[in-house]
Parts: sequence; C-alpha cells; structure tokens
Amino acid sequence: MGLSSETRAELLTAVNITAVTLAIVVTALRCFVRIRLLRAFGTDDWTMTFATISFCFYCSFSLSGLTHGTGYLTSEISVEEYSTAKKWWYFCYVFYALTMMLVKLSMTSFMRRVIVERLHKWILYTAAAATVLSCITFIFTCIFQCWPVSYFWDKHSQTGTCIPQRIVIALAILFSVINMITDFTFALLPAWIVSHLNMKLKTKLALCGLMGLGCIASAAIVIRLPYLQAIASDEFLHDTVFVAVWSTVEQCLSITAACLATLQPLVKLIGYKLGLASRPTALGGAASSLGGHIQMTSGSIAVKRSFTRRTEVRTSAHNDLALGNNPAGLKLQPAIGEYTAECYNTSQEFLRISSEGGSDKSLSQSMGQEKKSSRR
Repeated sequence: MGLSSETRAELLTAVNITAVTLAIVVTALRCFVRIRLLRAFGTDDWTMTFATISFCFYCSFSLSGLTHGTGYLTSEISVEEYSTAKKWWYFCYVFYALTMMLVKLSMTSFMRRVIVERLHKWILYTAAAATVLSCITFIFTCIFQCWPVSYFWDKHSQTGTCIPQRIVIALAILFSVINMITDFTFALLPAWIVSHLNMKLKTKLALCGLMGLGCIASAAIVIRLPYLQAIASDEFLHDTVFVAVWSTVEQCLSITAACLATLQPLVKLIGYKLGLASRPTALGGAASSLGGHIQMTSGSIAVKRSFTRRTEVRTSAHNDLALGNNPAGLKLQPAIGEYTAECYNTSQEFLRISSEGGSDKSLSQSMGQEKKSSRR
C-alpha cells in the first residue's frame, strides 16, 4: 500500500491501542463471570489472563518502537532510533508467539471440560501439541536468529551473523499455516459437538456462531501472509508495518473470541436486570451478592440423588426414631422455612415444593412408592 510513513505509524498506533483495550475489557469481563458469578476460576482462566498480559507487553513494545521510528524509512530517522525501534520489534516477535501459545492452551483447557468422546480429545490434544511445538520453535528461532543476539538490531557498532532471511520467512509462513489450522480446529470442533446435542435449533445456531468467532482470527492470518516477504526488506521498519498490524489483530481476535464464549452468564444476568429474561438459575451465589434476593416459602423439598449410603427421612417427627435405629447414618436436619429432605439410593432426580399451608400427602405417597422401587 502506498501510504506515507506518518500514516503507517498512525495506523499501527490506532490498531495497537484499540486491540489492547478490547482484549483487556473482554478478559476482565471473563474474570468477573468466573470469580463473581460462577465462582469457578479455573486453569483456562489463569492461562487466558497470562495471555492477555503477554499481549499487553506485545502492544507496549510495538508502541515503544513507534516512538523511535517504526513505520518510517531509514532516511527519515537516525541510526540510533532505527536500532532502538528494531530492538522493540525483536521483543514483539517473542511475545506474539507466547501470546498465541497461551491462548490456544487456554482454549484447550476450556474445551477439555466438555469433551467426552475419545476422537474429539485426540483432535484437541493434537491441535494443542502442534501449537505448542510451533510456538516454541518460532520463539527459539527468533531469539537466536542472529549471533550475538543484539546484532539483530545493531549492525553498525559490532560484527555478527544472522541466519538467511528466507528461513525466517519460511518459518513464519509455516507458523501462520499451523495457527490457521488450529484456529479452525478450536472454532469448529465445539460447533460440531454442539450440533449433535439435544437442544433447540435456535440455541444450537447461537452457540455455533459464538464458537465460530475463532475463525475470524484465521482471516487475519490469511491477509497477513502476502506481507511476510517484507521481513527480508532493507526498509524493515517501513515495510513490515502491515505484518505488525495483522499480527496485532490476530492476537486480539483470538483473545476476544475465547473470552466471549464464557460470558453467557453475564448476558443472562444483564437481561434479567433489564427485565428481558427470567431469573438466572445457577450463578454461584451471584444473585445475592449483586443485590438480588431469592424468595422462598415454607414447604417440603424431596430430593433423590445417587449416594453411596442410603439415608432416611429427617424431619422433626422422625429424629428420635431415626437416631435410635441408624446412629451411623447421614442425618439431614430440618432447614430454614420448615424444609425437609429425603435421599434415596437412585440415579434419578426428584424435586417438589409444596405450597405453604398445602397438603404434603401426595408428596409422601410418591416418595413411599419410590422407596419400594429402590429397595427392589
């Protein structure tokens, strides 16, 4: 593109600031959902947080390079500024690969929770292994492409050697292709799984579309491929601006797509606060912490779930008898609001709440029938 040096620098500055702001916002929202709403901050969340931190370092190095001459021709800046700007470019190499590796590892950990089929697991682990291997190779090559290392950005005050630029370009293309394949894998594999689930078509399409956002990052890779030849240009800082632009976009889209897939509880909560949706049912205690209150009336709750030990009814009328007959059993005392619980050795679930002042006769009869069937 025939853009002036100043325009190139301004374009990269705007992209860096926008991308890092978006990445920080979506990561903060993800942390809010996992910590405050679900209270389940896992390995995938930690990894994505570190990926965002790495991306922040990448953008800060890129912005530092812009203040010293990234985007400009060698004739437009001094030798010292050229060396400093290229040094910041050198660090961008490393943190770009590190960010992409952490993002893919976070997505692997996230998807591992829901994948049960062996074939799906093998596909997931293969994609993750390919990503880690390619990232480590790329980082190692970029760090030691010149010897001494500082010869990469300072060729005026010292002597040294560098590997041929065609090798770096070939490795960058290979790394991009692997990233593109893994992006499609991490985006389409969940959509494939969801398409086989028993749920409404509207819900399936929404989930598949959300998970397919990762494919957008692949678009940035495809657009960047033709610009990789600029790595071998004599006007490195001027000609590699669009490599930097699309690398920044790729990282931002990868982080954003991975974080958006975790924000469904927040969307539901906002919808409830605005009166557009029903009350969220399972937010890990977030309703009360955010000002919501769950109103409960008196009645009886009967719960049947799988336990290793069979338990008996624990109500105010049966406590003395139960303590005498089964002193080692699990004791469920009446809870707030005169609620009682009955547990049986069965894999089925049963939940029934009788209205205040109503008769619990039908409840007792149904539970009696279930007791007989479980003993058989």
